[in-house]
Amino acid sequence: MNAQQIEHLLQRYWDGETTVDEERQLRQFFNGDHVPQHLLRYKDLFVYEEFLQHDHLGEDFDERLLKQVEMPVVKAKSVSIFSRLAPIAKAAAAVTMLLALGNLAERTLLQDYHQMAVNDTIGQQITSPSVALGDDAEGGELQVKDSLSRQLKTIEQQESIKK
Repeated sequence: MNAQQIEHLLQRYWDGETTVDEERQLRQFFNGDHVPQHLLRYKDLFVYEEFLQHDHLGEDFDERLLKQVEMPVVKAKSVSIFSRLAPIAKAAAAVTMLLALGNLAERTLLQDYHQMAVNDTIGQQITSPSVALGDDAEGGELQVKDSLSRQLKTIEQQESIKK
């Protein structure tokens, strides 16, 4: 076949009008040694088709592939409800501890504050001019005892409200 006939067959090939016999002729032409320079760009297409017709994977392809791809069997670890809820329980325990410590610190500070207030009130009553200048020592003692009992009642009421 000459180059002009091959060009005509190539045109029909690109248009999709060639028969199986004509495509076979094109493959034979491009597999030969006498391909013109301007048609060399099409040679790989027809040589590749011929190569694919003769190349096959073989009967043992599946086995070879599976040997290369074999992966170990991995078993899933079972997770219990406890292990799923453990982080939440830890967080709840931490928050509870912080609140309990805060409450304890608040009560301690309030008790100290109330104790200071009672002591301060008693000190003011004892050193007040009416008691200090009074002629009756027993009257001053009664006044102090009365003030103490009022302060104790106030503290007890505050503690009962907190509880």
